[in-house]
Amino acid sequence: MPTVPRIRFTTISARRPRPVRIATFPVVILFATTLTILGGCGNDKPSAPGAATATGLGIVASDYKKTSVSLYDPASGRLSEGCVTSAEEGPIVEQPLSGDVGLPSRAQSGGEIILIDREKAVLTFVDPTSCTPRAQLSVTTGGFEANPHDVIQVSAHKAYVTRYGSNPAPTGDLDRGDDVLVIDPLARDASQEPILKSISLTAFATSIGGATLLARPDRGVLVDGKVYLTLGNLDENFVAGAARVAVIDTATDAVVDVIDLPDQKGCSAITYVAAANCLYVSCGGAFSDLDQAAGSALVEIDLSGVTPVLGRIVAARKIGSRPLNLASAAVLGGTAFVGTFGVRDSKTQAVVTPDAFYAVALATGAAVKLLEGGAYNFGVAAVDIVHRKVFLPDGDTVTPRVHVFDVSADAATTVPAGVFEADPTGHLAPREIAWY
Repeated sequence: MPTVPRIRFTTISARRPRPVRIATFPVVILFATTLTILGGCGNDKPSAPGAATATGLGIVASDYKKTSVSLYDPASGRLSEGCVTSAEEGPIVEQPLSGDVGLPSRAQSGGEIILIDREKAVLTFVDPTSCTPRAQLSVTTGGFEANPHDVIQVSAHKAYVTRYGSNPAPTGDLDRGDDVLVIDPLARDASQEPILKSISLTAFATSIGGATLLARPDRGVLVDGKVYLTLGNLDENFVAGAARVAVIDTATDAVVDVIDLPDQKGCSAITYVAAANCLYVSCGGAFSDLDQAAGSALVEIDLSGVTPVLGRIVAARKIGSRPLNLASAAVLGGTAFVGTFGVRDSKTQAVVTPDAFYAVALATGAAVKLLEGGAYNFGVAAVDIVHRKVFLPDGDTVTPRVHVFDVSADAATTVPAGVFEADPTGHLAPREIAWY
């Protein structure tokens, strides 16, 4: 892996993205099914779509070789394509984007976009008003495959970076991986070290048959001074144990609690609904299990009491035969939006079972299938609480597009509201949508 400077600050010329407008299409009739949901939090009023300063949506499009990041304004329907692409190079961007790039789970308070290059283990900080990269930060430390999955902002000068990968030959505490790296995103010169410390998570992994797993810290959210972080709990061969959510006190950078999800595996995406004071965690089950769907569910965690309590559980097997998309946890008011993975023939790559996308009314258990198509095409969805919309990336190689759904009332009346291409020039497939 090439050596990357830990952080660079140099002024480069701004490049304005191209504006494109959204297209619309007529409403279609939907059909419903049912599922069992246990317990539950209350849903009284809408909450913000992300951080309080969230102003727009970033869309990552990729063919897994190259990446293009576009910006979308939900209020106007204006799309600005190619804000940053893999072709970007310069004094700041010494490491161009690979084909494996993600976005933080929630928006940053300063309004920046942070691009998480999982392959190169580099964070790229971008000003969305000018599409100007401000800095790049390598989080490989000792040079191992750190595989960062999320950036959780704690304050202007402090953020947590989850490192899914581990280092088999560490040279110091910062180089072990399987941890949260504490960074200062605004460190501006050599006297201000951008990498502050490491919070090891390995000791908080579950076990299988007495064998300790790697914690595999994944995605997280900040709530009232604590970061709630999903742990994948996998061994080196990716055999999975029962899932957990680790709780880190941001004042001490210490793990103060773990929330066990004993019936679920492969949990990744996590979101917080402030109005309900609840977390929602998406679990895809274990790919190594014969019955992957048995460990797959959307799990609600109630934070309203003295200690977190498991709430409603939307089991994948109550929706269909396939596991849920573990990368997406989208909840709008009292409605959860979940996708299920499709299946391709291992020899011909023909679609055997299509991906599906559902709206689930948490209060009643009623579910509506909104869309199906392809296999492993549907990506990380986002919700817009203000305009009552849901955005679903569809990585179809022939017709890559983002589907828009209107959620003006409830799950039973969720309807298609539009479709647009996120990268109309390059036609790269959209993979993730998140607020910035």
